[in-house]
Amino acid sequence: MLDNSLVDEYRVVLAEACGDAAVHELECPGGEALKALDKLPELFERFAEWHLTRHSIVITTGGGALSDAVGFAASVWKRGVKVIHIPTTTLAMVDAAWGGKTALNWGGMKNQIGTFELPAAVQVDARWLVTLPEREFRAGLAEAAKHAMLEPAGDLHLNSNLPQWPVQTPDSLETWTNWLVHSADTKRRIASEDLHERGRRAVLNLGHTVGHAVEALLADSRNTLLHGEAVAIGLHFALHEARNPVWKVGQNSEDVEPHAALVETWLRENVPVPPVDLPDAERMWDCMLHDKKNTAFVVQDVAWRGLGSVIWPVAWKKTSFEATWTRFVRFWDDL
Repeated sequence: MLDNSLVDEYRVVLAEACGDAAVHELECPGGEALKALDKLPELFERFAEWHLTRHSIVITTGGGALSDAVGFAASVWKRGVKVIHIPTTTLAMVDAAWGGKTALNWGGMKNQIGTFELPAAVQVDARWLVTLPEREFRAGLAEAAKHAMLEPAGDLHLNSNLPQWPVQTPDSLETWTNWLVHSADTKRRIASEDLHERGRRAVLNLGHTVGHAVEALLADSRNTLLHGEAVAIGLHFALHEARNPVWKVGQNSEDVEPHAALVETWLRENVPVPPVDLPDAERMWDCMLHDKKNTAFVVQDVAWRGLGSVIWPVAWKKTSFEATWTRFVRFWDDL
């Protein structure tokens, strides 16, 4: 549920910016259900009805699934219509709205169809988050933790003295806005260096190989997780592997421990994960084989070795992953 007064405020600003240009609105449900091929015809019909051309601009106001789906539709309409995102969820503000990835799900797997098309602009305003359920607000912070893990000075971000949430004052909202923008800057900087994910950008998948598999395997269960919660599990798994390294390169586990403890504590405090029965190792492996980062039947991943230090790519062997995952599940069950 969005804040209607904020919606009206943005409508006024948009009307003033557009002048005499025609402005059209379409209200559609968000969520992963929108990221399906059979949802595209309605969007294309509206684009045609509104006579959108390459000189038009599509503005999304919503969460990451909305920006993924509408961004994809805009990127292929007339071979590309400009997009501006106004994200209204934590996840979208720090991650999904940035970097130019659009996506649809297919075959029960996330983000199997998509394009790379940078948005013309992204506008971040923490006021949109006030009406967001706290569970969704906190789930999105997993991506902010990931960004901190990728920064040499990530401890400064995680140790920021943030106001409590829900916030009590306008100044607190401004503080949160600035903090979210700072986190998004990590995504934007890395993505700009490698738009099509042929090199460095792949480090942004830290925690996602496991996270996507957990999310997909629990999607039809009573223990369904939000995307950020699944990513949080993936990040905890990356911390676990760093403390018990499969790949004997990078920092040793003793050097990693202080950083790992900081991230783990921050995740526990800020991104609580509901109790779930994690999938077994064999099901996880079968699901991970479909990850779009893979080549042939090799499961590629990002190994974390302390703040600002990762190894990419690393390749899991089935036996080593299953052994590591089994140990991690025992650890997770004891939390």
